[in-house]
Amino acid sequence: MFNTKSINMETKKIQAVWCLLLSMIVIAGCKQESLNKPTITNNNGPGVVSNVQVQNLNGQATLTYSLPGDNDLFYVKAVYETSPGKTREVIASHYTNNLTVDGFGDTLAHVVKLYAVNSSEKASAPVSVTVNPLTPPFLLAFRSLKVTPTFGGFNVVCDNAAKDNLAIVPMVDTANNGQYVQPKGMDNIYSNSVLIKAAVRGQPAVERKYAFFVRDRFLNKSDTLFLKFTPFYEEQFSKADWSVYALPGDATNLYSYTDVTKIFDGNFTGGWPNCLFTVESAGSPQMVTIDLGKQRVFSRFILNPFIEIGNVYYVRGNLRDFEIWGSNAPNVNGALDASWTKLITCNVVKPSGSPSGTETAADYNYAHDGWGFDFPAGLSGYRYLRIRSLRNWTGSYFMSISEFTLFGK
Repeated sequence: MFNTKSINMETKKIQAVWCLLLSMIVIAGCKQESLNKPTITNNNGPGVVSNVQVQNLNGQATLTYSLPGDNDLFYVKAVYETSPGKTREVIASHYTNNLTVDGFGDTLAHVVKLYAVNSSEKASAPVSVTVNPLTPPFLLAFRSLKVTPTFGGFNVVCDNAAKDNLAIVPMVDTANNGQYVQPKGMDNIYSNSVLIKAAVRGQPAVERKYAFFVRDRFLNKSDTLFLKFTPFYEEQFSKADWSVYALPGDATNLYSYTDVTKIFDGNFTGGWPNCLFTVESAGSPQMVTIDLGKQRVFSRFILNPFIEIGNVYYVRGNLRDFEIWGSNAPNVNGALDASWTKLITCNVVKPSGSPSGTETAADYNYAHDGWGFDFPAGLSGYRYLRIRSLRNWTGSYFMSISEFTLFGK
C-alpha cells in the first residue's frame, strides 16, 4: 500500500529543487545582462581619432586611423552623405583601426565625419575627412553592358571585376507608347560574378523597344540603355517522338535502367536512378545517340546535370567539356565520320569560379536550372543527334545526365 504522506514529501522536494534551479538561471541571466552594460557612466566624450588615411576605391573608401587612448572606447562611427539628403552611417569596433565607407554612386568629393564613441554612447567631437571614391562598380558594369537578340529573347553580358552584388534590370515598351514595364517572366538579373552572363527568354519574335539599367544594393542606378530588336523565333521540341538510336561504339550504361531514355523522360531534377549514367571505366570520349523522329533546326538546348549525393552538381560524371553532333544519315558502323557534323563545343563554367569541391548558391542555381547553350545561327536541320563527353568533373569520360531539352523550329 502506498504511503501518501511520503509521496507528497518527495514531490515537494522535487518542486523545491526545480525552484532553486530556476532561480539560479534567472540570477545568472541578470548577471550576464549586467556584464553587457557599462558599469560606469561617463558623460564626457572620448578623445578624437587621429592620423586619418584615405584609400579611395570603386564606389567606396577605406579609412585608417589612430584610436584615442580612452579605456572605455566602444566604437568608431562614420557619418556621411552618399548623395544630397541621403545619410549613411558605418560603425567599426574599437578592436580595429579602419572602416570602409560605401554606397557612393558617383566620383564626387564627399565629407565623412568620424566620431569616437564610448561605452556610455557619448561621442567625441567629429573629425572631418574628404573621400573621392573611384567609379562605382555598377557604372563600370553598365559601360560594358551588351545586349543581343537570341532565340526566344536576348542575351545580356557585362563585366563585374569588383564582384559587386548587382542587378541588371530589363524592361520593354509593350504598348509602343514610351512606357517601359517588366512583364511576367522578365525578371531582374542578379549576380556578383566577375562576368555576368544571362539570357532572358519568353519574348515574342516581333520588333519591340527594350531598356536596360544596372543597379547596386544601395539602389544606385546607372543611365538607361535603349535598344530596338526582334528576338528570333523558337519553340521547345516535343520529346514524344524521340528514341534511342544505339550505334556501335556508343557508351555502355552502368545499369540497364540508367540508359539514354532517362534524358528525355521529362524528369528534370530526378535523383538516382532517373538519369543516364555510363560505366566509369571508360578510357576515351563517350557518346550517346538520339533519333529525334524528324529533322529539326536547333536554336539552343538545356542540359540538366544529375544531382549527386550532398546536393552537388560539379562532380563525378556530370559533363564539363562536351560536343553536340548532328546527322541525317549516320554511318551504321558508328564512326564519327563525314556522315556527322559537329554543331557546337561546350564548356561548363561555374559562375563563382570557385575551385573543385566548392559550390556556391550561384553555382547550384545555374546547374539546377540546367546548363544552357545556344547553337550557332544558320544550322541545317538534323534528325540524329549525338552528345559526346570530352571531360567530366573528375577529368575522365563517363557521363551522367538527368535531362536534355532542345529548342528551335
